[in-house]
Amino acid sequence: MSERLILISADGHAGPPVADFRPYVEADRLDEFDGFVVAREAWRVERNRSMDLPDDGELVHALFGEAMVDAYTGQEAIARGGLLGVHDSDVRNRELEGEGIVAEVLFADFQNSNEPPWGAAFPFPDSTPELRQAGARIFNRWLADFCGRLPGRRAGVAIVQPHDIDAAVRDVHWIKQAGLASVMLPTGDLGLASYHDPRFDPLWAACVETGLPVTFHSGGTPWEGYGPHAMWVTKVEFMWWARRPLWELIFGGVFERFPDLRVVFTEQGADWIPSMLERLDEQYHSPFERGITDHLSLSPSGYWARNCYVGASFMSRAECAIRDRIGVDRILWGADYPHIEGTWPHSQAALLDACNGCTADEIRLMTSETTAAVYGFDLAALRPHAERVGPELASLVTPETPAPVTYPEVDYALGKVSGMESGRRLMASMLGG
Repeated sequence: MSERLILISADGHAGPPVADFRPYVEADRLDEFDGFVVAREAWRVERNRSMDLPDDGELVHALFGEAMVDAYTGQEAIARGGLLGVHDSDVRNRELEGEGIVAEVLFADFQNSNEPPWGAAFPFPDSTPELRQAGARIFNRWLADFCGRLPGRRAGVAIVQPHDIDAAVRDVHWIKQAGLASVMLPTGDLGLASYHDPRFDPLWAACVETGLPVTFHSGGTPWEGYGPHAMWVTKVEFMWWARRPLWELIFGGVFERFPDLRVVFTEQGADWIPSMLERLDEQYHSPFERGITDHLSLSPSGYWARNCYVGASFMSRAECAIRDRIGVDRILWGADYPHIEGTWPHSQAALLDACNGCTADEIRLMTSETTAAVYGFDLAALRPHAERVGPELASLVTPETPAPVTYPEVDYALGKVSGMESGRRLMASMLGG
């Protein structure tokens, strides 16, 4: 019998319609939450007006071109209700198993009017650190319940707002007790110190003590307004803010002080990593840097190889081609369900194209084994599910070919939408793939 791959997605998004977070709101904040729901709707209408969008338009219409949105929403998977899996557990499981995916790492969402309250994960005007902390805890409670509906197959990434370090440490311990799998910290919050600041050391210590990896995900950074020019600028800056913690943690000595801390950089591309590590290594070895080798025992590339991973959502062929420079054991493949820029509903075709020339061992590492090790999945427990729905590993092991694999029935997954030959590749470069 041929081997079935235990296919795990290291990046998926979930969340109910914003108003449906209400059962998870603390009693003394219910009135405040109800006011937020009203204010958020007014904000959404103003955002749509400023971007010349229909009143009922969602954020996805602001982020992407009309041709891409039309191609996405026109698919049969959308017509059958597959998008409802963003908050419907049964639909989600149906859609992912249809893709051959048996487990996934789950993040907050914002494309489907279902983001955590008060800007806990994504910017919202007139919020405060206290409100963002409350919104994070609301989302974390919802996420723990959602993951609990499919035990062992969903690894929830909880949000921690670290303005109050003592409260953040308590949250980390609650997250562990609730069965969630990782901690996501904000990037681009101008009210926070840089993550190299020693004030965060108790937070890193709590993550090491609980065994929870820290994950930085793109998108939760300052928005430069809502006109088209501002949106284009914002998309570029998604990446910079999300990558910034890498050099903060390396040169700030965090990995030196906490050698067991694990950090994942998700949905922000992977092709930037080799050149960035080369640049950081040059600084580390430069005679212009006084005392750096006295304080840091490893080079930046050494810390990367020991402490860091990349959640390579909707991984491209070009990124996979430099897997040795990134570290094959540092890469976690992700489908990014149900986002428009992800691989659903054509994940296996996209995966086959990306894994051009990879060996069976490399594919196992990038799509299964490393993600399981980082986020705590039990591969033996997932094996029966893979035997039912997983792709045959042999079908993904192909000789290296010079041109992308083409599948006329899944042109969308490979970026050929309405004649735009590199639409998906452009979209991925803007949003992190």
